[in-house]
Amino acid sequence: EPCPKAFVGFTREDSVYPTDRADTIVAHAYSIWKGEYVFQKPLSLFKILPHLMKSDIIHIQHEYNILGWKGLPLFPLLFFLRFFYNGKTILTLHNVPSKKTDRKESKIKSILRRALYTTQNAMIKHFSDYTLTHCEHFRNLLNEEYGFKLEKITAIPQAIKKIEMVPKRELSRKELGLSGKNYLIIGTFVPDHGAADVVKQADKINGTVLIVTNASRAYKRNDKRVLDYLGYVKSLAKNPKIGKNVRFDLKELPFDLWWKYFAASDLILLPYKEGLASGIFSDAIAMQIPMVGSDIAYFKEFDKKYGIIELATNGDFSSAINKAIKPENYGKMKKRMKEYLNEFGVSSIGKKYLPVYKKVTKEE
Repeated sequence: EPCPKAFVGFTREDSVYPTDRADTIVAHAYSIWKGEYVFQKPLSLFKILPHLMKSDIIHIQHEYNILGWKGLPLFPLLFFLRFFYNGKTILTLHNVPSKKTDRKESKIKSILRRALYTTQNAMIKHFSDYTLTHCEHFRNLLNEEYGFKLEKITAIPQAIKKIEMVPKRELSRKELGLSGKNYLIIGTFVPDHGAADVVKQADKINGTVLIVTNASRAYKRNDKRVLDYLGYVKSLAKNPKIGKNVRFDLKELPFDLWWKYFAASDLILLPYKEGLASGIFSDAIAMQIPMVGSDIAYFKEFDKKYGIIELATNGDFSSAINKAIKPENYGKMKKRMKEYLNEFGVSSIGKKYLPVYKKVTKEE
């Protein structure tokens, strides 16, 4: 009897979300085909449509604006699949924004944002068969704010991909010109990622706040939100007491350099705002570099369940960083990160997806 066919890892080419988790499901009764589309070229989807239509399950591994261009939303694809596809559609939501989050924006923008959240989640709820989130907090948000049924949502932490070629720490530090303690803020530089909250406290931090981002992409796109925020954070560092503990590395970040910054750092800082999960959170676990994060619900859940992140209570990052770097706390976090990696690594995550696949195809 042929295996059921599942299409897993529907994501863009440059996504940080690994499709490798699919390989572990193959050994557990499913024939897997992994696929990618080209970022900002949604018409590239037509190349993989034949595989989609032949699958028993389509498992989409991405967020709301999967189709590219400038945030073309996902739900038109779900609408298409509902009427032209006979299999089951599972959607992993990596973030679930709350409509109740208080953002510093105009009333009109706030109304439009909430309308968008309500519309897109209503479409996802009605045109997909099952939803996965990466924490119970997001699962409860979908139920309480968007009317999803709890029995059609499962929380499975994001798979952690093992880094095959881990850069050597001392060699990376030498190459990057780093010394002493270094606390890394890396990746997309937007206000919601909260770098300013850490920089404001840099004079109380024993070490260097290392800010690494690919600013050239923002300049090319003339991304005003990123450029304005980068200018603001730079202006904070002009204060000599703060600036002596802050370093900006604004450059292209190919993957090999990305991992060198992780290897060279002592802590990964995640000063994120409410409602955000983080791919960098997963990368830090993969590299087993302890983290300090804001006390948002997402990080609170992982701190309580697994003890893999130090929380900056009430935004006090300086105290949290100085506490996390103490040898006894640091060693404890590294040990728990290793345990977490063993449980939720790509090599074992397939076993956690299999019951969901069986449930939606009613094989149980």
